[in-house]
This record gives sequence, structure tokens and C-alpha cells, in this order.
Amino acid sequence: MKYDYYITGVIGEEYDWWTGERGTTADMVKDFLDSHKDKEVNILVSSPGGLLDQGMTIGELIAAHGQCNMYIVGMTASAATLLCMKAKTVNIATGSLMLIHNSSLDIGFYGSANKQAIDKLVSKFQSKRDELDTYDKAIASLYSYRNHKSIEENMKKMDEEKWMLADEAKDFGIVDSVFDDEQSTAAAKNVRNRAAAKAGFTEHFALPNIPVSKDSNEGFWKRFRRDLGGIVGLVNNIAPIEDNDNNNQTKTQTMKKIVKNCMCAILGVTDFEATDDGKVTLTDEQLQKVEDGLKTKDSTIGNLTKERDEAKNALTTAENAKAQAEKDKKTAEDKLADLQKEFDAYKNEQGDSSKAHAKVEDGDTPKNAKELLDDVNDLL
Repeated sequence: MKYDYYITGVIGEEYDWWTGERGTTADMVKDFLDSHKDKEVNILVSSPGGLLDQGMTIGELIAAHGQCNMYIVGMTASAATLLCMKAKTVNIATGSLMLIHNSSLDIGFYGSANKQAIDKLVSKFQSKRDELDTYDKAIASLYSYRNHKSIEENMKKMDEEKWMLADEAKDFGIVDSVFDDEQSTAAAKNVRNRAAAKAGFTEHFALPNIPVSKDSNEGFWKRFRRDLGGIVGLVNNIAPIEDNDNNNQTKTQTMKKIVKNCMCAILGVTDFEATDDGKVTLTDEQLQKVEDGLKTKDSTIGNLTKERDEAKNALTTAENAKAQAEKDKKTAEDKLADLQKEFDAYKNEQGDSSKAHAKVEDGDTPKNAKELLDDVNDLL
């Protein structure tokens, strides 16, 4: 599908240095919509979110334009979902994800504080909490605008902070339809998997873990050709090129070249041909090289998986042995304690003081066991 504009990256930033990707600001969207007045436009959205005020501003610009069809591809969260709520239509590609959640603020505190300072901090944090509650109600009202549910229902869903699949988002009413064209579906899964594989991505954007897309019943070459075609199609349409904007065209062609080179490096091929409709042609030699490389990696992954499982089993055995040893140690300690008590009891008994077994020699006064023991102690 051909899109007229792309809302990607961090909302509210022109460029995100952490991801190295282009962001989207309200001014950028305004410039695009101003140049397409009275025209129906299709806008792709694929963003982890960003600044709340920028997301709301973009949403109002889209509402004022009145003819914006939003297409969610990949994963869209937070402020990036809000800006879609007043569009003409909201659609989501099969394999994509949406996340709505509560707002947050940076309340970092460093250093020490006495009780008076702590009281001030508590008051400050309570004020911040009240602000967040207001923000959350405003956010929920935007979702209510779309799905006609109560603010309370939407706030409850926001509390869950859970990724919604395409059908779940439709059932919840924040999107109108689920679409399934080959290129968009492939692009959606690539976006999701790339984000899930990027170290620190969810922590950086304060998002829950992103589920990785899998098609266990789909053959490798079908998946490979579809996903590769989706990537190329997305690259070909990475930014709209105006005929009278040579600078934008140069930037877009440079971006395509960079991404193409990266794909070649990943696939281990020298080059491939990509047409504007997203189709890719690889030679038999290149395909064989890719297949051999994948077989090698699959073998390596299989060996590592086996080693991991063996290590897990060894760890479980060691933990069981440790637990048994600790149990045996406790039993032995309990037995030793009982023996010590018994020994101490015998030790404290200073002999029998009764006359029942007193011994009489040469007319002496009978002595009991205790008296005899005392005589022995005197000799020692």
C-alpha cells in the first residue's frame, strides 16, 4: 500500500539519537497537512510514543484536517496512539501491536534529606500524582471519543499496560478495521521483531516487553521473500518525495542506499535488485549463500540450545543436591542437639542418693552411689 506520510520514531523529536531514527513533531505534521489541504491522505503510524502534549497537538491537527486515514504498522504505543483517535479512520495491519497506558513523569531524587525536606518531597510528589491523574483522565477521554466507552473503562485498560494484538485493539474499539496486505504485514512483523531484539528498547521507552512475531507453520522461503519484500517496500516509501524538492529526494535516495547496504551485509550478499513495488531478485548463488549461512546459524543455535538445556539440568541437579544436603545437615544438627541434652542430663546427675544399693564393708556406715561418687571426686 502507498502511504502519503509516515509518523515514526519518537513523537515530539525530529531525530532520536538513542535509536538513530527520524522522529515526528507537530510542526512536521502541520507542514504536511498544510500542503495537502482538502485532500484525503493515508498516514502510516509506527512509533513507541513520546511527548504527551505533542501527541495531543498532532491529534488535533489531524482532526481539523478531517480527511486522514491512519494505518498502524508494527508497534504503536502511548502518545502515538492518541494522535490517531480523532482521525477519519484508524486501521491496523495484521501482526501489529498497540499499547495504551498511564502517563508518567520523571521524579528522580538524588542526595540526602532530613524529615522537613522529606515532608516537602512527599507534598511535591502528591501534587505530581494529582497531575498524572488529570492527564490520565484526559487521555482516557480521547480513547472514549473513539470507542464510546466510559472514561473509567478506558482507565482500567490503561492500568493493565499490556500490548494489544490487532484484533484485540479492534474489539476494544480504538481501531476501525484490521487490514492484511502482504507488504504491510511483513513490515509490521519486522518492526516488532527489530524493536524486541534491540537491547534496552523497552526500558528506554518505559514499555512492557514486546512479543516477537512468529509463523511456525509458514515455510522459510515464503517468509523470507515476504519479509524481505516488506522491508524494501517500507524503505522505498520511507519518506514522500515531492517533485519540486530536490533536497528531500537526495536525502531519501541516500537513506535507501544506506539501508540497502545494511541489508546486503546482513544477508551476506553483494547486491540485489529491488523494484518500486517491493519485489526483490536474488541470484541462485546468492540464495544458496543465504541458505548455507542460515543452516550454519541454525546448527549453531541448536548446539547452543542443547548446551543451555544441559546446563539448566545440571543446575537443577546441583540445586536439588544442595537442598538435600541442607536437609541432612538440619537432621544431623537436631540429632546432635538431642544427644547433647541427654549427655548434659546424665552429667548433672551426681549419682543415686538412695540407700537401696548402699554397700557395707567392715561395719562402716552404708554409703549410697552419690556418696561413693563424692569419695572418688575427692581422690581426684
